[in-house]
Amino acid sequence: MKLIYPGPALNVSCHNHSCWSDGSTELKAVCRKGKEMGLKILGMSDHYVVPPGDGYDSETWSMKLSRLEEYIETLSQMRNELNDDHFSLKIGLEVDFFFENIEEVLAKLSSYPLDYLIGSVHYSGKFPVDHSIDDWVDLSEEEKNSICEEYYEKLQAAALRKEFLFIGHLDLPKKFGLIDNGKYFSHALKVLDNAAETGIGIELNTAGWYKECNEQYPSLAILEEANRRKIPVIVNADAHDPAHLKRDFERASAILKAAGYPER
Repeated sequence: MKLIYPGPALNVSCHNHSCWSDGSTELKAVCRKGKEMGLKILGMSDHYVVPPGDGYDSETWSMKLSRLEEYIETLSQMRNELNDDHFSLKIGLEVDFFFENIEEVLAKLSSYPLDYLIGSVHYSGKFPVDHSIDDWVDLSEEEKNSICEEYYEKLQAAALRKEFLFIGHLDLPKKFGLIDNGKYFSHALKVLDNAAETGIGIELNTAGWYKECNEQYPSLAILEEANRRKIPVIVNADAHDPAHLKRDFERASAILKAAGYPER
């Protein structure tokens, strides 16, 4: 898959999870729901996390690594069942970026028949960036700053990888409304610069409207800068429930228009 500026129309949804990772619903049911809802392209992208050491909690919310072949086989079967002239199922993964093992992880995944990968960051060190507000509330400003700095360093590096179709939820640390997102604007711009150099996209992730930050990922200011760089944007709901596969896509369209993107 390849994203071209300005990005696909609103009947494409490629950041979605099933109960194979942290979603609510069985994989096959999500696929069938996507076709029922009238999507042209549905991409499944359950979490694929290979921790670079001990002390991570990823096994509680990501796909078991030993089930990758079964995951691909199941989606291949669903593609044979569902694909037609009006619907296409794509096989993807949301891959966590770690400096320590990204070469090994991407090399392994390149041997599988995957349609696309999302590049995301969920950990700064072993700190789980988006797990719970309770992880953040007692942190000092210095600690918050250290977490955000490392988050963006990793995302900047992820944006240099051509293996990723797009970068996931670019300004994720704002999720709980406990940091000054504008403080890291220059860091986000470096992600955009790298994505533009690499030729990959970003997403407008509508899930942020249902978190404490009450804002899509990324902010309007970041989307405006993405448009100036002619970076393609795909609208996703980061759905963990099949009812949300197209949640707030029309609202997202208005945000993209405000950012200067051509209408889809």
